[in-house]
Amino acid sequence: MRVLLDCRMSSWSGVGRYTRSLARALARRSDIDLVQLVRRGDEPPADAPTLRATGSPLSPWGASSFGAAVAAVRPHVTHCAHFPTPFPVDYPLVVTLHDVSPLMVPGVMPNALKRGVYRSMTKRAVRFADRIITPSEHTAADIARLFPASTGKTTVVPLAADDFASGPVGTLPGWLAGTPYVFSMGNTKPHKDIPTLLRAFASIASEHPSVMLVLAGVDPGGYVRSVLGDTDVAHRVRFTGALDDSTLRALYVNASAFVFPSAYEGFGLPPLEAMALGTPVVCSDAASLPEVVGCAALSFAAGDIQALADALRLILTDGSVRDRLAGAGRGRAALFSWDRTAELTVSVYEQAVGCR
Repeated sequence: MRVLLDCRMSSWSGVGRYTRSLARALARRSDIDLVQLVRRGDEPPADAPTLRATGSPLSPWGASSFGAAVAAVRPHVTHCAHFPTPFPVDYPLVVTLHDVSPLMVPGVMPNALKRGVYRSMTKRAVRFADRIITPSEHTAADIARLFPASTGKTTVVPLAADDFASGPVGTLPGWLAGTPYVFSMGNTKPHKDIPTLLRAFASIASEHPSVMLVLAGVDPGGYVRSVLGDTDVAHRVRFTGALDDSTLRALYVNASAFVFPSAYEGFGLPPLEAMALGTPVVCSDAASLPEVVGCAALSFAAGDIQALADALRLILTDGSVRDRLAGAGRGRAALFSWDRTAELTVSVYEQAVGCR
């Protein structure tokens, strides 16, 4: 089966990790003739034939360039790894919709014009897709509520972390060496709910005076102080700055715990990455996250500062809890693999071909 995979967003963060991992898993299969579409200047994710596209994936010119690539390849299936679709649509089309957070969570996309474009492009994707892939049952349900035309088209195909976890583990930043810390992602969008984590950390900070809170990513400037004020605790919270994967793995592996307070996720890959690397996970019970972590994390009600503080207190003081969660997490992560994701994705391709 000849498959054209849209990899124009493979350099992005979440969507990019999905695209790169799926492309490599598909390229390993003998039943798939993979062709990748990438933007000029980007590295192809997999060792497979590649076409170059012009224009932003989010623009009309990008859609036309995508359409021209489809016409040149004449694939059995075109797979959009995100909501942008080709123009025109002349071949069986599969679209992955990772989440609909801009339409579900106020503040994720505050610009009304951008939100309208997002809604319009997602609606088009739902309309023209022969099959839709979502990473979780929760996301599938949200899409069905917002876009009834998705009914009967959607298949849940979970993501995985085995390829990320198998990579080399780098070294910790020098400023962190020898310091105990709790680790989290540093995305400050509203649905990630970093304020709940900051306040929970502040409530247990005096009990653990040597522990830092480390947030992966670039410091937006003044964010921590806007929540905690100019306090001693605020000075124990630090953003890492930009990270490569080997350093990110080191931050997971050496953390006392990984905490994920998000109030909305289409899937939630970071907790699975942490579990795959044997790091104890504390995770909210919101949206799709219970589908990912199962019973292998300490869960708390999203937004509940006291419940998160209690979970942090337990995991920092009880080594047997940390050991139990580390083992349970590895077992949970082992249930997910990119080869399995690719296998399920190919089944969706076959269904899409059968729709025409």
